[in-house]
Amino acid sequence: MSAREEIKQLWSRGRIDDALASALRALEDDPDNHEIRVSVVRCLVDGAASGMAGQRDLLLSLVRDPAIEPTNVSPAGWRFLRENSDLFDTPNDSEAMAGRIESDALAIALLEEDAVGDIASERALTALRRWLLVSGRRTDFPKLTAALITQALRNGGAWPFDDEERALLAANPDFAAAYLPPRETIGTAQYSDPVTRSVAQQYEGWPYPQWRRLTSNSPEPIASRIRRYDPEGRAAIPERGATILVAGCGTGRQVVALRQRHPDDVIVAIDISEASLRYAGKRCAETGVHDVEFHKLDLHDVAKLGRSFDVITTTGVLHHLPDPEAGWAALLGVLKPRGVLHVMVYSKIARMRIAALRRMFAGERALPMSDDLLRDIRRKVLALENFPEMRSRDFFTLAGVHDLLMHRHEEPFDTGRIGRALDRFGLALLNFEIPRPKIRAEYRAAHPDDPHQRDLKAIARLELGHPTLYGTMYEFWCARHA
Repeated sequence: MSAREEIKQLWSRGRIDDALASALRALEDDPDNHEIRVSVVRCLVDGAASGMAGQRDLLLSLVRDPAIEPTNVSPAGWRFLRENSDLFDTPNDSEAMAGRIESDALAIALLEEDAVGDIASERALTALRRWLLVSGRRTDFPKLTAALITQALRNGGAWPFDDEERALLAANPDFAAAYLPPRETIGTAQYSDPVTRSVAQQYEGWPYPQWRRLTSNSPEPIASRIRRYDPEGRAAIPERGATILVAGCGTGRQVVALRQRHPDDVIVAIDISEASLRYAGKRCAETGVHDVEFHKLDLHDVAKLGRSFDVITTTGVLHHLPDPEAGWAALLGVLKPRGVLHVMVYSKIARMRIAALRRMFAGERALPMSDDLLRDIRRKVLALENFPEMRSRDFFTLAGVHDLLMHRHEEPFDTGRIGRALDRFGLALLNFEIPRPKIRAEYRAAHPDDPHQRDLKAIARLELGHPTLYGTMYEFWCARHA
């Protein structure tokens, strides 16, 4: 068995630590193998808890790798530094801490490449930033100072600060960008529906998600992927030139991922936010993606494109619509008869704690939104003890906090509602994703007759036993009944 096959089998069985160990052994013989490096990253994302203690150089190369998304490495990198270095050992000696970070290539890289995704590290670094401002010692630590300025760009200015720091910023303009990075002027959304208008206005001010580069994957036609979910042959997707609609493309992350994975297919993307589309266009240009068709368009008006699609994907969009099922119906109106719909929506169960947090900020939700208000909300959440939502990647950027806690409209689903919609629209479920490999392996062992996880009642029971399983979103693929 090849190393790649062994890693894949271990990972698919939920043996993530063993898969990581296998990948690390394989890298010793072939350190530049991209697929094995991606396997390491996948294991880190899926919660591998051991094996990285002696891997400082590997973590540094992964977070700097232009073919790997730094967000997938950053939390493991900060955890490594907390557990395997003396970087934060002297919280009361800022000068010593600054000196250690100044000479630590991994710490500087993590600050420069991605928003710090670790609460303990952010707290230490926020205090260190304050010391640099108040003491005026920034010239003694030029790498750290520059990295903190870059970090503010990565997190959108998310780190809270006090009135003393704000007063000092005017006298220290060279360091102000470490607190308040430059941002574009907030645009104005013009839509007749009040929910659509308020949601669009949110993204005009805070395009989401913030991202820079993605992990590259081996290309394949999207038809090949769908065939794995559709052995019955309900769908009919061309091997080349399949038309894909990204309904609600946001800042273009999914668009670039689709183009990299499916280079021979045709991609059209729509969104309601001009600022998000500008962000998407910029990132596409930076990543060499030039053949995507973008339109500023309300999803409900998708028929105005005057075309139909083999595959429609809508990620994190339906639950923000004034009537999610009406939006779903609009998409089906432009789906080809044997096309496939890919949907990702919030889980009502997984979002219960988020809903509780949002109720805590009911007063703030009535105020005009601003960066200062979002920073204040973060400060209040940081004061809570052991709140799981603080581990969400969205919590570490200003746009992410807006989307996570202060979104203008959110209507999560449950599996029952999904099932009713599938019945209403005459759709067959092709595959319902189970995101954690270990739990997916357990489900398949318990339900060997359901390899594509199509039993929504069984999925509902699974979620009750693992209420945070769909903390990101439900994800499923469906097609019309034959």
